[in-house]
Amino acid sequence: MQRKPVDQHRTDTPRQWGSDRRSAPHPLIPPPVSEGRIARGRLAIVLTIAVWACYIAYTVFEQFVVGKASSAKLVVEAIVYMLVVTALMGSAMAYLITRIGFFYRSRAHHRAPRIALDPFLAGPTPTVTVLVPSYQEDERVIRTTLLSAALQEYPGLRVTLLIDDPQQPKTRAARDLLLSARALPGAIESELAVPFGRAQAAYDRFETALDSRPTRVATVDDMRDLAAEFQSAVGWLYGLGHRQEMVDHTDTFFVEHIVNRLGADLGTIAEALERGAAEEAVLPVERMVQLYKRLMAIFDATVTSFERKRYVSLSGEPNKAMNLNSYIGLMGGSYQEVSTPMGIALVSAGAGRAEVTIPNPDYVLTLDADSVLLPEYALRLVHLMEQGAYAQCAVAQTPYSAFPGAATRLERISGATTDIQHIVHQGMTHYGATFWVGANAVLRKKALDDICEAAYEGDWEIKRYIQDRTVIEDTESTIDLGVRGWTLYNYPERMAYSATPPDFGSLAIQRQRWANGGLLILSRLKDQFRAKAARGQKNRFGELFLRVNYMASIFWSSICLVIMLAYPFNADLLNPVLLLVSVPYFMMMAADLKYVGYKRMDIFRIYGFNLILLPVNLSGSFASILQLLTGEKSQFKRTPKVRNRTTAATTYLLAPLALIALCAYTAVRDVQLAQWENLVFAVINLVLASYAMIAFVGLGNTVVDLLTHLKGWLYRPVQPKRKTRGAAAAAKTAPATGHAENRAMAGAIGDWASVLHYGAEGNSPGMVAVRSSQAAAASRRGPRGPQTSSSFEEYTFFTVFQPIFELKSGEVAGYEALTRFADGSSPDQGLADAQAQGRHIDLDAALVRAAMASAESLPEGAWLSVNVSAGLLRRPREMEQLLAESTRPIVLEISDADPDDLAALPAGVRIAVDDAGAGYDSLARMESLKPAFLKLGRAALAGVETEGARRASIRSMVEFAAENGCTVIAEGIESAPQRDALEACGVPLGQGFYLGKPVPVERALADAASR
Repeated sequence: MQRKPVDQHRTDTPRQWGSDRRSAPHPLIPPPVSEGRIARGRLAIVLTIAVWACYIAYTVFEQFVVGKASSAKLVVEAIVYMLVVTALMGSAMAYLITRIGFFYRSRAHHRAPRIALDPFLAGPTPTVTVLVPSYQEDERVIRTTLLSAALQEYPGLRVTLLIDDPQQPKTRAARDLLLSARALPGAIESELAVPFGRAQAAYDRFETALDSRPTRVATVDDMRDLAAEFQSAVGWLYGLGHRQEMVDHTDTFFVEHIVNRLGADLGTIAEALERGAAEEAVLPVERMVQLYKRLMAIFDATVTSFERKRYVSLSGEPNKAMNLNSYIGLMGGSYQEVSTPMGIALVSAGAGRAEVTIPNPDYVLTLDADSVLLPEYALRLVHLMEQGAYAQCAVAQTPYSAFPGAATRLERISGATTDIQHIVHQGMTHYGATFWVGANAVLRKKALDDICEAAYEGDWEIKRYIQDRTVIEDTESTIDLGVRGWTLYNYPERMAYSATPPDFGSLAIQRQRWANGGLLILSRLKDQFRAKAARGQKNRFGELFLRVNYMASIFWSSICLVIMLAYPFNADLLNPVLLLVSVPYFMMMAADLKYVGYKRMDIFRIYGFNLILLPVNLSGSFASILQLLTGEKSQFKRTPKVRNRTTAATTYLLAPLALIALCAYTAVRDVQLAQWENLVFAVINLVLASYAMIAFVGLGNTVVDLLTHLKGWLYRPVQPKRKTRGAAAAAKTAPATGHAENRAMAGAIGDWASVLHYGAEGNSPGMVAVRSSQAAAASRRGPRGPQTSSSFEEYTFFTVFQPIFELKSGEVAGYEALTRFADGSSPDQGLADAQAQGRHIDLDAALVRAAMASAESLPEGAWLSVNVSAGLLRRPREMEQLLAESTRPIVLEISDADPDDLAALPAGVRIAVDDAGAGYDSLARMESLKPAFLKLGRAALAGVETEGARRASIRSMVEFAAENGCTVIAEGIESAPQRDALEACGVPLGQGFYLGKPVPVERALADAASR
């Protein structure tokens, strides 16, 4: 029977009015397009050209034949106006043409069935390395991307996270991001090793069984065994989805439409195998092997990381292209680290001396750190590129789509433009005008080697496969590949999704980058077309037109629109027929918005959205021109944050406001001059620009951002001077005084820990961190003590809570506080490191104080269980102070304490003996320590659901505990049968991942409220 996914908690992200209400993603294959729709698309093209031609002919006749352009000024106005109209019509035509190409491709596409893919998967497959460039991304975002890459149905996948964070972080938040990024690959690989190991072992048993038989023939039992392995994989995948931290709609998409959908697909196969076995049908051995290979391929991934900034021999250029180039340039080599006066260098290693070996794959899959792939992405694209007809294909990709369910209006409309661009890119492939879109792509390594350029920075050779002359490096790489005779291909399915910036400030940074670079490399198109002609291939006007439009239309469309808005043209140039030029374009785009899941009326929102983005687009275009004149590369300027939001640049706020004021002035002027045709245009722009400014930027955000920039301009705080060596030494040796500083051994508790863990300021009462002051440490040591730092700054930790349930009623009786260190290390390791410096007891006290502070928000009536070391128990005065700070009943969990250690504890303090077994030693310990609770560890519970002897032993333990006033808690409950067996044994309390996993206090409160 097919397993069902575990119920997944929905995100609690606040949703704006006008947010995206979609929950399902786009269909993998576009819905079929009717002949009527194609006919309407063709008609739109004909109408646009006809109306434009009529307008141009009429204007030429009126202005130059009749003579209305009676002065040089009027002649110039007429010429400029006709050029503006022509340029805007050209962009509209490019869209109308590409959508027709998309319709043709969607109708002609036939998806390869699994029966064609599985033999390819079971044979010798080309090697693939996935590269995920990352710069200071949130841990959750990177984890989702890495998992989507690692769960590709492709064998032997190598996934490498290219960490580009600064090697010496200047803030704790930056350091925590770096540490979490370093820890993620190993953690994910360890997770995947469990299902892969099981599938590999099952396949080995199957092969051994076949070899032991007279003939290699599968049996019905083999079918059942294979079905069981698929069911096991299904359960693991659903568990992975249940463990996912749900923050926003991207997490919901990952769980429901990647992890759970993959689980559902495997569950369908398992059910089919079980039905076949029930009918005594047996698959051929070859097919059984294919299914085993497919199962193993899902989890067969090596996940690593690489940091180019560790090495002086690699480029330090701050861009994604050089991050990728640095690693690609090392492929196929073995290297060792060598210390130089400038730092560590990575040099080629001799035989037996390699410290780093990087394979040279057949294909490189690039994936941005905020994007995800559907599980068949790598398989289908590599399978395509291995076909003879695509031997010269250098890049295969599926232009990314927007995640459904965006919580803000801005994300929704920005996502709508992304989904429309998917149609445009797919249509461009129909005309041979494909561009590489850098968020995701499968690259043929041979093609990358063909366009490689080598240069030297000092004594080190720097290889460039992807040019970084512009910030849209994928566009220039498209030209490089075309010059060399390589082609690009957009696979006509939606198998990649990428995040959309959630606020106007971050969106402006993205769109400014998109507008910067096309003009710089526009002239290189002639190189591509000359090379194509030299190879005897025909150059088509459609390809040239679409490529020029893609690279430069942002510039000319923005310039033309500003001219029309700002300059008071001669009223004779305005003609009602002119409006008809744009009507087909807007009508077709409205229909396409409906086609991809939005509303037809969103066309007006998109128009207003583009109006307020005019200064952003112009800024990027002018940056291109400036770079062309000066030769200096454009760089991103990071703007300050305000309450988890990127502030928009002053220009990007004032310019739209000026545009709105200009439209209002123009409307008033048109009324005064009775220019009614122009009034319509002015009113439309005024209304839509005002709506966009209010809906997508926000009046409050605009005021806050402008005040922030004003404050930064008026007030520049003076940085404190660094202390001299003598002053610093005096500060170290000066003894601290005062009771308050002695109390500071555990330091200050603050809710800023959420900033370090989540990358967002405040508003997270459950996440706290503790550190001690150096002065307090000096006070405890005295002036002659060792001069080791006592700061807990390197011990940034967070408290999570696991509920302890009454097994019969299902009610929460208490919570166990558990510590999580920001660098991923265990609390035991942190205490061991602190013990080596003589600070383990202080750190243990800090952990307890942090747990009690975090627990203040927990439901009333629930007791709190905290782990304490024997060393801290032996400090009764400090323990008494700690316990006095708690606002709820406290249970102290101990593992290695003696009766003497407990004698000095305050009266009424309850003790829990941790990780006990069900044998004599535990009984004797219970009798000597007289604890209030005894916690049975995982080893004591193993097999309780199936072993009668185990249940009898636990039942005796429960009875003995009750006689001694002790309550048994079973910890590590991982399944319903285990819980039911323990309840039958009389165990009153239990905890474990099946009942409730450790979560921050906010999640604990939400879970408690939902019960």
